[in-house]
Amino acid sequence: MTLIVPNLLGLLASVFALLIFASCSSKEEEMQKRIEVTKIVENRSAQELLNDLYIGSDGDMQSLCRMLNTTPSVVDRIRNGKTEATTKFEERIKEVAIYYSVNGQSFSKLQSVLDSEYGWYDSILNFPSHHPWWFWGINIIILLVLAFVWIVAIWPILVEMLIFLIAWIASLICVPSDMPDKYTNTINPVMEQVI
Repeated sequence: MTLIVPNLLGLLASVFALLIFASCSSKEEEMQKRIEVTKIVENRSAQELLNDLYIGSDGDMQSLCRMLNTTPSVVDRIRNGKTEATTKFEERIKEVAIYYSVNGQSFSKLQSVLDSEYGWYDSILNFPSHHPWWFWGINIIILLVLAFVWIVAIWPILVEMLIFLIAWIASLICVPSDMPDKYTNTINPVMEQVI
């Protein structure tokens, strides 16, 4: 009995040290990735970055503009090379592009942080892609329980389906309205400049 306790304590200390080392190395890797992404983004033009963000958004110009704090006509003119971004606006574009790249080029993760119209229903609908380990882990446990006790486990599945159905219906009803764009015929001197 006396030999088991020191061995158990040694094993726990080893596991704890391994976890600390792993978390430190993952933070270092994340920081290294952020530095590399920042170097790449800094060497690209605002026009290229906006085109990448536009493609990543699947054409959701309204959401992209809310995240950049600008209007669709400004983004459209800069994307098409009719105007150039001001220094301050170019910095904002690069900040958003860095966050987008560091987070696996996931536009929904970018929206969850920067889009003011990102709702609770979006959080529910994007939960499987933002947290796949939690989503699939919970569902596998429910399915295993269902295999053994089908009457008890059917209720969590029905509740989960109901939550996703309500979130999907809410996402259809609560579509954000288009932002007003008073710079369709003139340039916004704060955001863009003539080439």
